[in-house]
Amino acid sequence: MMMYHVPPSSPYVPCPRCQNPLPTKVTMSWWGGIVGPKMVNLVKCPQCKLQYNGKTGASVSKFIVIYVGAWVLLFLIVVAVLFFAQG
Repeated sequence: MMMYHVPPSSPYVPCPRCQNPLPTKVTMSWWGGIVGPKMVNLVKCPQCKLQYNGKTGASVSKFIVIYVGAWVLLFLIVVAVLFFAQG
């Protein structure tokens, strides 16, 4: 009797590029540290290396631009406040 290995089902949608059914969760990224990937359910396909939203399969490009832009804007506001507070 032959035994077949059945891969466990993934809680994430298959890769939209190559249809790989087992993406891996991304826990840290250059743009979002530890928090960013959690906010967008970021996963990475081990086959084609595409990173995407694991719940919807959508691209995360717009989210990354907004996320990084918000942090840059916050940084500039803090620098401006400190600069003008000097008198």
